[in-house]
Amino acid sequence: MQPFEGVDVLDFTHVVAGPLSTQLLAVLGGNVVKVEPPDGDPMREIERGAPFSCFNMGGKQSLSIDLKTDEGIEIATELANTADVIVESFRPGVMERFGLDYETVSAENPTVVYCSLSGYGPEGPYSGRPAFDSITQAMSGLMSVVGYPDRDPVRIPPPLIDHGTGANMAFLIASALLNRERTGDGEHIDIALFDVAVQWAGYMFSQYTDTGELPDRTGSGSPGIAPSNLFHAEENEPFYMTVPHDGIFRRLCAAIDREDLLDDDRFRTAERRVEHRESLKSELDAVFGAYDRETLIERLTDHGVPAGPQYTLRELLDDPQVDRRGSIETTENLASGNEIAIPRPPVRTAQGAPEIGDRPPKLGEQSRDVLLEEGYSPERIDELLNEGVIYEPDSAEE
Repeated sequence: MQPFEGVDVLDFTHVVAGPLSTQLLAVLGGNVVKVEPPDGDPMREIERGAPFSCFNMGGKQSLSIDLKTDEGIEIATELANTADVIVESFRPGVMERFGLDYETVSAENPTVVYCSLSGYGPEGPYSGRPAFDSITQAMSGLMSVVGYPDRDPVRIPPPLIDHGTGANMAFLIASALLNRERTGDGEHIDIALFDVAVQWAGYMFSQYTDTGELPDRTGSGSPGIAPSNLFHAEENEPFYMTVPHDGIFRRLCAAIDREDLLDDDRFRTAERRVEHRESLKSELDAVFGAYDRETLIERLTDHGVPAGPQYTLRELLDDPQVDRRGSIETTENLASGNEIAIPRPPVRTAQGAPEIGDRPPKLGEQSRDVLLEEGYSPERIDELLNEGVIYEPDSAEE
């Protein structure tokens, strides 16, 4: 499935959320030109450059131009005037200074689908603030429920809000392209990390406004569900199990030959199990410690009890389901030259998983090709390289 084949995407985004969204478009056929400044997307240097590969595969092309020059802006404007999709993640007002904002571009390219990603949106008291995944986790209230009750709240280390924002962006861009197909109209999409973080904190707000009680931090447990926690099998091997309702609790008791727990007044209802979650965990830990992890998980799942091993990243690489699904791919870390593992985009269709390419693009690797396709002569491209308006790997290294 290549629904975005023939769709030209001009990508002015960096770091995680924007590049993830355009990577999803790229692996499904989109022609994505990643516009980078002379020093590149900052992700090329963060954590030795390894994370850059996770969000810039799929056959993206890198065009490195200096938007601080008149010639650089002229090149970007020419590309914007013919693009199907433009995605940008500058602070509100920056693209306007370049003359590349939606109002200006859509005057020449009225059917463009233009997506603006920001931290807090283009209006409001925080609109000019820089934002990162970690800040929005804290401000949205999401972080307040993560961790243990006797310690400070904990930030979820992977940039989950960035990932969620990128997925939402790709969905909204696809929706706008479908609408354009039907109506001929372009669109300006406004999406903010903070809005996504607030939405992800979702049902906890509903509970709070219903009861007036703030949710507790429950460590590795699940608020409002017990047992739902990290447990340990023989040799302290960790696994996670969740039992959200009475039917599964009955199956759990049968799986471990502890039907007596059904008659224990402390565990008779879901509410009672939450109230006595620590006592129930102690009862279960005493049983689980007699099983090796693989045997125990097989026994639980055979009885319809949701459970799975708590892996380290090293263990995940050897998981048979990961192998069967092809969830992990290898590529080159351009910064270190090492072969690294990256997760494949979670896209599967009747045709299988889409190709993601051998590696991400080097900084400015396709600068010449993009401009040749735009109609620039080889001589003019050489002039732009010599003037420092555009960059390609050889000239950048010199």
